[in-house]
Amino acid sequence: ELYDKYGMEGVKNGGAPGMGGFGDIFDLFGGGMRGHGHGQKQQKKVKPVLKEIDVKLEDIYTGKMLKIPVERKRVCEECEGKGGSKVNTCSTCKGKGMIEKMMQLAPGMYQHASYPCHDCKGQGKSVDEKDKCKSCKGQKITSQKKQMEVAIEQGVPDGHDYIFYGEADEIPGAMAGDLYFRVKTEKHPHFLRKGADLFYEKKITLLEALTGFNFELKFLDNSKITVSTMPGEVIGHDEMKVIKGKGMPFYKDAMSHGNLYIKFLVEFPKRGQLKANQIEELKQILPGPKTGPSDNKKANFLEDFDETEMNPNAEGGKTRGEDDEDEEDMPRGGQRVQCAQQ
Repeated sequence: ELYDKYGMEGVKNGGAPGMGGFGDIFDLFGGGMRGHGHGQKQQKKVKPVLKEIDVKLEDIYTGKMLKIPVERKRVCEECEGKGGSKVNTCSTCKGKGMIEKMMQLAPGMYQHASYPCHDCKGQGKSVDEKDKCKSCKGQKITSQKKQMEVAIEQGVPDGHDYIFYGEADEIPGAMAGDLYFRVKTEKHPHFLRKGADLFYEKKITLLEALTGFNFELKFLDNSKITVSTMPGEVIGHDEMKVIKGKGMPFYKDAMSHGNLYIKFLVEFPKRGQLKANQIEELKQILPGPKTGPSDNKKANFLEDFDETEMNPNAEGGKTRGEDDEDEEDMPRGGQRVQCAQQ
């Protein structure tokens, strides 16, 4: 689009004159203009290209070579970026590539402006139709496909950039841009990574929490590890345990590993699952007060939690805005009904 609108000069600059360009943008990456000594003309560099690659946590754990196809613009090899066999100086702009014009802003006020030449598209040179390169059709650049190999290192952090210098787009008269591949870790169904540590949640029954347990865990390298409590150990709800050295490999030090943290969620019996005689047996076995449900009718009996019955408003009930929304949700002709107090 830049080429069609502003020509090759516009592509080099990244837009119309005065808008900055590839060199300006590349300054943010520590590049920009390249030179080789005092007094020499500095060469522009095409802006870099960033591509995110989704990587599985398993591949970050073990390391993997990824093959990624890319498509980029490269200088036409057939005409060496000239556009054709015979290049002529543009007669409209006299080879400058720009047209200068005086623009009237107001009576007596003028502004000197310049814009890319439409005839040569800002190149200063043109190629007759009969002399245009058959490969690039006079565009000087062609589209090229290439398969890049990105070596994912063990333990590489999320957001890490792999840089391939000079492997992005290329145009005549400028250095090829750099290609960046940014690692984006895919969400894992079981493990959560934080730095070099792994986190895992495991549901256990009340029986397992009180008496102990062991289970097999399928790990990121497809191996199976056995996880077990110590003899006589009791696990509390939301309690966190650690298996040292079973986390992610350290980046740049794959022989060392972080830790695996396991959070246990104790599932208690549901209402009605325990019979009366079993409850009495538990009272005899487990420590603690031997109380049970009260037979006092004036006792405050616990009920199931219902979020809709909460009172976020200090004056009671919901906020005014929420009440209005409830009224809007009521069907037309509907009437709010309140229970009579006894």
